[in-house]
Amino acid sequence: MQSAFGDRSSSIRGIIGKIPLIYIAIAIVSVFSVAVIVVGSYIINKSPKIQELLEKARVGLQTEENKNIAEPFKPAPRPLATGKQTYSVSGSTPGSPKIAEAIVDPIDPARGTSQKWTLKVLESNDKSVKEVYVTVMTDNKKTKIGLKKIGGSEQDGVWEGTGRIDDSYDYTYQALLFAKNDVNLAHTLTLTFR
Repeated sequence: MQSAFGDRSSSIRGIIGKIPLIYIAIAIVSVFSVAVIVVGSYIINKSPKIQELLEKARVGLQTEENKNIAEPFKPAPRPLATGKQTYSVSGSTPGSPKIAEAIVDPIDPARGTSQKWTLKVLESNDKSVKEVYVTVMTDNKKTKIGLKKIGGSEQDGVWEGTGRIDDSYDYTYQALLFAKNDVNLAHTLTLTFR
């Protein structure tokens, strides 16, 4: 009498006999490798010295800060004119004074030195110009330079003022020109150098 497993065991032998020997060897090596990794990991993990080293590594990772040691890239500053520069300006806000000309001397002051601004301001209405100033915007700050009338009439005049430039202007360098008349209509204009 044949056992219930007799037919099956012979059929399994038949299947195994048809599989190339290399595949059987690869399967046996793979199973053995996984078993070695699992058992080795367990033994290493339970070893007291390894536990101590792993704990030190975890503590070191928790206390060490991520530091960005690279500086952000900054391109070279754009070239800038030198000395005294004159800018003719067109356009204005209706009813407000018109800034017709701006002179900056020097446009490239050394840090901590003075810069003189002269603006020619025209008023087409019968209004008087009452306030004129320049705000110089540099890399890190804004410097307001108040201007005083040095010539001209009530409506049209030349305004001048000097301010100290205490900041670098390698990447940001603009001047906001402002003129306001006696009915509080103003004209603003921005000159961008960098």
